[in-house]
Amino acid sequence: MSLYKTKGEIPFENEFIETLCHNGWTYLQELDEATPQQLENHFREILNQNNREVLSGVDITDREMQDIMRFIEGMTPIDVNRFLTKGYVAEINLTRENPDLGRIQLRAFWRDDVAGGQMRYEVIKQAIRPGMENKPDDPNRRFDVTLLFNGMPLIQVEEKKVDVSLKTATNQIAKYKSEHKYDGLYTLVQIFVALKEDASRYFANQKSADSFNDKFFFEWLDASNKAVRNWKQFTEEFLMIPMAHNIVSNFTLVNSENLVVLRPYQIHAVKAIREAFAQHKDGYVWHATGSGKTMTAYKTATLLQRDPANQVIFLSDRKELDSQSGKNFAMFSSGSDDNVFEINNTNDLIRHLKSNKTGVIVTTINKMKIAVDRHNAQIAAGKKGFLDKVMQRRMVFIVDEAHRSQFGEMQRTIKQAFPKQNWYGFTGTPIFEFNKTSEDQTTETQFGPELHRYNIGNALNDGAILKFNSEYVNLAQVTDQNGDDIQEPDLPDSFYDGDSEESDQYRNKVVKWIIKNWQKKSEHGSFNAILATSSIQQAQRFYDIFKKKYENGESKLKVAITYSLNENGDNNQSQRNGLVEAMKDYSQRYTDNNSTFNLDNINAYIEDVAKRAARMEGQYRHLKPEQSIDLTIVVARLLTGFDAQRLNTLYLDKLLEYQGLIQAYARTNRIFDKNKSQGNIVIFRRPKLMEERTKDAFEKYAGEGSFKKVFRPDFDQMQNEFREEVSDLRRYVPQPEDANDLQDETQDDQIEFLNRFRSLAKKLQYIASYSEFNWNEQANDYGITQEEYGYYQGAFENIKIVVTAAQEDEIEDPKQQELLNFDFDDVVIHELVIDKEYVLTLATKAIRAQHEFMKSQTERDRQLTEDTQKELETALNKYAKSGHSATAEQIKSFISETDIMQGDKDFDAISAFASRQSRAKQRAILDFCDEWGLDPNQLTRLNTEYVASGKFDHERDLRQTADRQTAAANGHVFKNVLQYKAAASNAWETFIKEDLTKYL
Repeated sequence: MSLYKTKGEIPFENEFIETLCHNGWTYLQELDEATPQQLENHFREILNQNNREVLSGVDITDREMQDIMRFIEGMTPIDVNRFLTKGYVAEINLTRENPDLGRIQLRAFWRDDVAGGQMRYEVIKQAIRPGMENKPDDPNRRFDVTLLFNGMPLIQVEEKKVDVSLKTATNQIAKYKSEHKYDGLYTLVQIFVALKEDASRYFANQKSADSFNDKFFFEWLDASNKAVRNWKQFTEEFLMIPMAHNIVSNFTLVNSENLVVLRPYQIHAVKAIREAFAQHKDGYVWHATGSGKTMTAYKTATLLQRDPANQVIFLSDRKELDSQSGKNFAMFSSGSDDNVFEINNTNDLIRHLKSNKTGVIVTTINKMKIAVDRHNAQIAAGKKGFLDKVMQRRMVFIVDEAHRSQFGEMQRTIKQAFPKQNWYGFTGTPIFEFNKTSEDQTTETQFGPELHRYNIGNALNDGAILKFNSEYVNLAQVTDQNGDDIQEPDLPDSFYDGDSEESDQYRNKVVKWIIKNWQKKSEHGSFNAILATSSIQQAQRFYDIFKKKYENGESKLKVAITYSLNENGDNNQSQRNGLVEAMKDYSQRYTDNNSTFNLDNINAYIEDVAKRAARMEGQYRHLKPEQSIDLTIVVARLLTGFDAQRLNTLYLDKLLEYQGLIQAYARTNRIFDKNKSQGNIVIFRRPKLMEERTKDAFEKYAGEGSFKKVFRPDFDQMQNEFREEVSDLRRYVPQPEDANDLQDETQDDQIEFLNRFRSLAKKLQYIASYSEFNWNEQANDYGITQEEYGYYQGAFENIKIVVTAAQEDEIEDPKQQELLNFDFDDVVIHELVIDKEYVLTLATKAIRAQHEFMKSQTERDRQLTEDTQKELETALNKYAKSGHSATAEQIKSFISETDIMQGDKDFDAISAFASRQSRAKQRAILDFCDEWGLDPNQLTRLNTEYVASGKFDHERDLRQTADRQTAAANGHVFKNVLQYKAAASNAWETFIKEDLTKYL
């Protein structure tokens, strides 16, 4: 039963504003339908009021206000965030028009003075965002509700009626962003909110519309992770003062190239720790692996460190985690006033603790313990202790991966040293009584009570992580002396680890299985994997098998290996020799020099393998396929604390349980893009035992009955679900060849087809990852062939073209809005048997046959020419019907233009067509640049990057080449250079996304 009465958009907006006014906001009715100039005047008035002393009685002049607006309009959302949060007060540098008044700093925003006397919180509605003059395709827009912080629009809200999809609001924001309506003062927007009576989403502003990702549009949750869907409760919890101020100033950060706002559970965890700290209490946070604990820990650490009386130390128990956390902290703090110090050795740690520097220290528990031991030794010798100075501060120890902290004695040593201290642990898998440490420690006994929980089940429900698909593969085939099969549970461990013929056969079968199913598990090479083994010796054996198969041409997989030489307490020469040989192979493959990595710089090798496998930072983000790692063989390394979104499969030749199992599995199910639908787990060693352990671990850490929610069903059930989706689609469109006719049907028909096809496409994506799936053999059972699926997919693609072309129109009809808001990007397009390469291969055969017939004029060659031509025409027709009509027409034109005399045995239609497309694309780029006054090399670079990443990362470089006079000579006339560059930017993004894609 509904708890509210459905309202129209305007009554809803009025009630929303009234609720805001009861929660710390003031409604400015005089700024209803405010123009940009009215908003600037209001901002100017507040600047004058808050800066009377520095203005020396002379208010901001018109020219000075222009300078202020130029400063504001020159910022990206990231720049704005750093401006607002870098320091206690955000200040605007201003050179006074009167030289005698000099240069001053205008105070605009007080980061930590929440609801203080210097801050004004105001609401306006229906602000006008004007279009460009004489541009009918650039109309005026209105923003529903804007929240002003000292006159600055930092939060913008778009509302919709309850019967309209919330996606309409988020699409509208993205559309206005692409139209460059977030200019002027609206350049300052940090947070967007899409709101209707029964739903809401909040998300951070980005530099372009293409950078928005609905995976980061968050639903607000309460502290117990229950979704808050009532608009009034959302307003009273999220948009109230002081919360709204804290969202902007304390719960946003910069992550690489993106502005990030924390998820609800991250915010609740930070608040819980700060509240515990205020009460001098310790505790731990249980957040699912993959849910962003490092980011939460960073925010906690830096907010506590803002008080110079505190000293925050972020501890990990391994060098690799210390390095990774330090780099993440450094990246988050870049451009802010939050100091982060990565400590590389104990001497540096002691020097830093003795200094007057304030900031978060990132180090290991071992270094901290050694520093305390040295301090105690000094005291025992009657000398002044190293740490006497820092003892005056309140110490805050934040521990990463707290479940791994087997440091009972070290922690006790540190605790005894400091008179004032608090400890906070972060973990995705706390230690409980059932798996307590050898010292009888649990996470609670080490850190205190649980402060906030967000477990795997919560994360899955919230879309913060992906499901798993597990396969338990029994490759053990051994007979006893009587020739009878030995059941796998009865096999000794030596079967897996030994040197017997059966053990060698097992390892070879594992390698063959991985190679055979690689395309399925890796989504055609889009993602990489880890093979975790029981020992270093086993890891070396697997590496040698993969290497031999690569050299023999049986495998194309690029395999690396990484382990610590002291793992298992074994530091023998064979381990060293094996690693040296692997480093030579690695060096040769990735640096063309077999001595780049060796035992002298083993840490550099370890780091390079981890970064290359993760493909997340710096030069590793956009590696070419030949420069990436497909499979990394490990013993213990990378199985916890390793964050790699492009890793999607874990192969296990290793026994795990409880927290170790959860941590290892969680390497695979980080969210990445629509092609990554799950984390794959494939178990070879003791599959029955590991299936039991897997169910037990997830029941304990995700809640009772969670296993079926967290894992995909077995293959038999998945087949049944796939058959049902096929039947559902065929009931609606029985004949695949008729699906294209839906382009001429009603919106209701199109929506119904799109929804049914999307359900089938998702099930296909899931089932295609199972090793047992074989479409050719199982087509009759499923009731659909690949070719028939291609017709349905083609209809989907063709309807997509029609619908997306209409998305620029202003539509009021809810049904039409539903169609326009359909999430086409949520559907993964399946690779078909008849694709472009297949058609061009047939074109090669047909043109060569025709060439041969012109020379020979024999009946045999005439018949071959006819046969190959018919085969090509049939394939072209099917290819066009499968959603590629435009490319099919291009291929037809290419074939008609090709000189038959070129069709000798060396002719290759694939390369010839690619050359033709490249030339056509270059001509289109030159024509566009001539029209708009742009540098073609920079536009080519921008297009290349967009094709690779889907992002426009270097628009600023292209914008700097823009020549307004050239554009004006070609009819693109604008009032000023800002309008011209905004229009040019809009034009080249459309040109790249719509025009140049024809030439792919």
